[in-house]
Amino acid sequence: MTADSQANAGRSASSRGAMAAALLIGTVGLVIAGVQPVFFGALLAADRLSAAQVGHVAAAELVSIGIGVVIAESFLERVSVWLSTLVALALVASLNLATVWTSGLGVLFVRGLVGLSAGVLVWMTTGVIVRSARPTALSAAFLLTQAIVQFATSTGLAIAAPNARDGVPVTIAVLAVAAMLLVPLLPKRLNPLPRDPAQVSGLPPLRGWVVLAASLLIQSCIVGAWVYFEPLGRQAGMTPQQVAFAVPASLGAQVVGGFAAIFLARRLPWFVSLIVSSIALSAVLFILSTPPGATAFFVLETLFGAVWIFITPFLTPLSIENDPTRRTALLVPSAVLVGSGLGPLAASTLADDASAGRVLQLCALLAIGATLLIVGLYVTRSRVAGGQAAPHA
Repeated sequence: MTADSQANAGRSASSRGAMAAALLIGTVGLVIAGVQPVFFGALLAADRLSAAQVGHVAAAELVSIGIGVVIAESFLERVSVWLSTLVALALVASLNLATVWTSGLGVLFVRGLVGLSAGVLVWMTTGVIVRSARPTALSAAFLLTQAIVQFATSTGLAIAAPNARDGVPVTIAVLAVAAMLLVPLLPKRLNPLPRDPAQVSGLPPLRGWVVLAASLLIQSCIVGAWVYFEPLGRQAGMTPQQVAFAVPASLGAQVVGGFAAIFLARRLPWFVSLIVSSIALSAVLFILSTPPGATAFFVLETLFGAVWIFITPFLTPLSIENDPTRRTALLVPSAVLVGSGLGPLAASTLADDASAGRVLQLCALLAIGATLLIVGLYVTRSRVAGGQAAPHA
């Protein structure tokens, strides 16, 4: 790539149209993460999955998205962004429709393939974000976009088709087809990131791996609990109407959390944001595991959604401070998605059809583990690094 073409690619990638298109297209790949309770609730009701299989399928799809990000970063950097995105969107649409005719292990296989394709979309969006001048704010905007689309999807299904068994995959397929219209707004290629000469392989440094571990634990905590909220809500005595609107309410709270993250990106240190949010997650999950009454469960699930969307953007400045080459920042989505898969998988070992309260206790412990890693990174940072730390907003 010539200097002129690199400059054009950089300008294109940083334009508002390109950023908006990247956020919306990447969101298509992650809609499932916010509507899993609706998706799995329908499959459970139709006897197409067991309670234990819920964790396996959730793990397969979300881990596959993370693997897809890594594969795309390894092999697609020189491929046209337009071509790779169009192919990925086509696969996401067709494979979601294929889900309609599957059950049991078939769901596991097809959702794994969906995840690999969606990973390409997430990789493209992450590439635009980490190359921007304000990655924290743009990360928050990405999560806010996800929350809005997930909220609209879950609310629309709850109102228009509350008993639709395949409403989630069909809706995602439609969104993938519609997103193809946005591809021409994307940059045709992404500029290469700088490499640290000391890291010949291009892999993150040790502190970067600790960041990835903390990111994985946080998301394992969040999604491991999230996929079991519907059965837990029923056990807490929630009415069918409360259950139907609990997910939209939580996603609505995520929108609030996303706006708060954007507003506070330049005002609140990443350390304070991450520690307070992690402690809040642990406290909420321990209370929910008791479980409380139906109304309290509904309120705490809503609060959980706000904390979820607020905490995640601050993983970006955490990664950049500990690895200024931003290679770790590129891999944070993979760690988050692998954690999103491993959390439900670990939770499935404790879940049964009668009681899943132990799931939330496990997830709370995962949040505590992430907190300890983040504290360790903070207290061991050098004075120079501490003095140079920027808000990365």
